[in-house]
Amino acid sequence: MARQSTATGLLLLAAVILGAAQPSVAEVNRIVLRVNDRIATLYDYEKIKQERIRSLSRSDLSEEQRQRQITDAGLETMRSLFDEMLLLSRADQLDVRIAPSELQEALERTKESFGIRTDEEYDEALRQSGMTRDSLKEQIENSMRIREVFGLEVYSEIDFQEEDLRRYYGSHPEEFRTTAAVALREVVVLESSGLDAAARRQLAAGLKEAIEAGAAEAKLSESQPAGSSTGWIELGWVEAGDLDPQLEAAIENLQPGAVSEPTEARGGLHLLQLVERREARLREFAEVREELEAAERERRFQKRLAEYMSKLEAEAFIVANPPPDAAGFRVERGGSEPLASDALAPAASAPQG
Repeated sequence: MARQSTATGLLLLAAVILGAAQPSVAEVNRIVLRVNDRIATLYDYEKIKQERIRSLSRSDLSEEQRQRQITDAGLETMRSLFDEMLLLSRADQLDVRIAPSELQEALERTKESFGIRTDEEYDEALRQSGMTRDSLKEQIENSMRIREVFGLEVYSEIDFQEEDLRRYYGSHPEEFRTTAAVALREVVVLESSGLDAAARRQLAAGLKEAIEAGAAEAKLSESQPAGSSTGWIELGWVEAGDLDPQLEAAIENLQPGAVSEPTEARGGLHLLQLVERREARLREFAEVREELEAAERERRFQKRLAEYMSKLEAEAFIVANPPPDAAGFRVERGGSEPLASDALAPAASAPQG
């Protein structure tokens, strides 16, 4: 069982970074993409595309979403391959290298994250995913080199001051206003208990009295027929509209610690205890500063990344000869219309000078 779960975990990893499908033999070595000195063959493309499709087939997407993404698998595969080649080519130009010790540490962390504890589990997971130790190590190294490029040329360009955060906070108060909510727990006298309505109401009244008297849960259970009610159910924080209207009305004026009257709703008679009440308020800047900073950093990263990838693409020597299902993979960054050079025929952009 352990081997099966670890193999499944590494299969998911392979879906992201390599893939395991066998390509057609006829054009196995045909180059479908060149970026500067890096090339991708039809073999590379087909492996990644087929594993993307298998991953989608195992996903929790709706059938409509799954079919749409499978239809677009060729385009998305070529786009991700293109971006990876642009970034790795830039890593080559910057002479970005990963120390063997760092690479080994990253590999060990990857194995640990998938629950792989022995060499036998590792080799079995690799075998089932169609990978080798060298190919996995290469993909991890590529990911680390790309992160280094981001650090040197993308993240290093991201800068903002606290005044920027305060300005956003002041102009978007609706984003930082909490809604009123109550923390609740409940006991339900079950409609399915077999008791008639009068007996259930009598039992609910007795439970309410016992709860208000501070009876422990064990005592509550002792005082009622087996299977007639639930134990305490922790509902947590709920907002207006989360509960049945009858239940919302029952707790409207409760104070913390108080118990509602037995209220008929789905499943039986509900006794709700209000644990805590939280009023709507505007969260203070100090409370939201970290999430504001994280959101602003991500927004600026995405903007800078789009600009950076456009620059790499404009300066690279690119020859594209994609398969038919990936034609039109090159689009304006931030747009969806294919570039004319790729939509019509294999094309080369001017070499970097």
